[in-house]
Amino acid sequence: MKAIVKFQILFFIILIIFGCSSHKFTLAPIKTFDPDNKNIPAPKDIKENQIWDIADMTVFYQIEKVLDLNWSARKIGKGLNLVKGRSADNVNALDEVPNSSWYTNRHYQNRMNLEELQNGPNVTAGPDQSGLWLIWLAKTEGGTPGLFIRDAKGDAYILKFDAPQFQEMGSSAEVISTKFFHAAGYHVPQNTIEYFDPDILQVQEGVMIPVQGSERQMTTRDVEDLLRPIPRREDGKIRCLASKLVDGKVVGVWNYIGTRSDDPNDLVHHEHRRELRGLRTFASWLSDEDRRAANTLAVYTEDKETGNKYIKHFIIDMGSTMGSNNIIPHAPKYGSEYLVDPRTIALQFITFGLYVKPWEFEVEPLEFTGRKEDPNFPYFHSIGYYESEIFDPGDWYPTYPNPAFEYATYRDAFWGAKIVMSFTDEDIRAIVKTANYSNPKAEEYLIKTLIERRDKVGRYWFDRMNPLDKFKFKQSNDVLTLTFNDLAVDGHLASAEDTKYIYTLSYNGRHKQEFVHAPEIPISANGAGFLDQILATNDIKNEEDKIFLIKIQTVRKGKKPSRAVDVYFYYPGQNQEARVVGILREE
Repeated sequence: MKAIVKFQILFFIILIIFGCSSHKFTLAPIKTFDPDNKNIPAPKDIKENQIWDIADMTVFYQIEKVLDLNWSARKIGKGLNLVKGRSADNVNALDEVPNSSWYTNRHYQNRMNLEELQNGPNVTAGPDQSGLWLIWLAKTEGGTPGLFIRDAKGDAYILKFDAPQFQEMGSSAEVISTKFFHAAGYHVPQNTIEYFDPDILQVQEGVMIPVQGSERQMTTRDVEDLLRPIPRREDGKIRCLASKLVDGKVVGVWNYIGTRSDDPNDLVHHEHRRELRGLRTFASWLSDEDRRAANTLAVYTEDKETGNKYIKHFIIDMGSTMGSNNIIPHAPKYGSEYLVDPRTIALQFITFGLYVKPWEFEVEPLEFTGRKEDPNFPYFHSIGYYESEIFDPGDWYPTYPNPAFEYATYRDAFWGAKIVMSFTDEDIRAIVKTANYSNPKAEEYLIKTLIERRDKVGRYWFDRMNPLDKFKFKQSNDVLTLTFNDLAVDGHLASAEDTKYIYTLSYNGRHKQEFVHAPEIPISANGAGFLDQILATNDIKNEEDKIFLIKIQTVRKGKKPSRAVDVYFYYPGQNQEARVVGILREE
């Protein structure tokens, strides 16, 4: 009995803490920019420790979060379906992410053409090959060998080289994913595929390399040794990835949890930023399993318009995406669980080994090293391990725990899914072309897999949320209509003919419910209608009291009605201009 009483008390506390929330939208302008680019003093340079980062997230963070009573209570509440996850802190009234030093709305909100998608973040055509490339630093950290060079124009780049047995794999993954990340809205460096004559490389005086615990001057022989295993084309040129250094001063990495103490602009805890939570969905599509702090950059940069100096946040190192793990292919395990995962370990113990992991019967890609590529077998050395059969968008995990990903709610995931679905087949084809694959069949396999995984992402998250978006009003022939996009229909995941929308207009206890078969809901005709009657029969003087609610559910043939999306809008009456002031999504 005592246990029951304790459970009831816990239930009551959870309801009080998490269940009592209300929303009040106003006529204030929608926030589209987060002013986190205010001038700040130069921050300190935080050195990265990759080993500590991995150990911290894999071990200590996992222990700390269990001991965090807030985290544990909410987990229990979510498990019992009593509460929802903690909402992201930096969304505006329309449940969108304002532009900031972290993110810029691009392809989903404002469609980019194919040329813009292919160009991505590029500000140059790549390193200038009209003169020598001076090596000013050797890249000795990370999984990919490389060189820091300065071209004839003085621009600085990092050159990275594919593993000899996996030519085109890492460089293609980096270039393609860079274009996707940029179009999605993240800040990324310029990455291009280059073919160059090794004779244009020249080692600058003072470039040191580690040798048996000490350092010595890098020589031409060292460069020749580095490049010797890399295949030459018929013209003698070799292929590399050229990553242009970003403008500004690098001041370390940024983490997926907490804030940076020496950045007064950094006010939102990173694990509660929507663009970082929603990144989980985007990363799952691209099999970006290495998305952790080590693969980020915090850059102290100057705003060209205001002259303000602030920290801009970049995502880097996309060479471990899709089938590539830089110099080797991804292992089948990647994406299904953490490298050390207490969940699957416990399952194996509890079931005495009877639990079968989805990837267990997949063939390890390294077993195919050296074999001739078989067009009838979906494996290409230039692609690596990237598949769409066992991929599960709802059960995807990076290699190491990522706090922002672990806090992601359905709303965050839906936000990421609609960005993934914004890439059409044509968009994907155009971006993949920029990798310059020498094998057309490998290129086709990658395009096909990207499309199949994209659709899996869309189906999974659009089935769990009401995928209506881009609400706006239009007026035609004295009829005021609320229009919207059904993202599942737009993405060819649902049939428009088998879909209808049930909507309920509400105001102070008065309701009107109807349905339509198209994503257009008439609000008023000739200034007469349900809302006009309310305005005519109530002496409403405060403009903010003219905010109405329309609740919309989507009904597909053979399925239960979807969760609701609540659209709050201002309507002054008499067919005058209306506008959306707030959106709430049921999850």
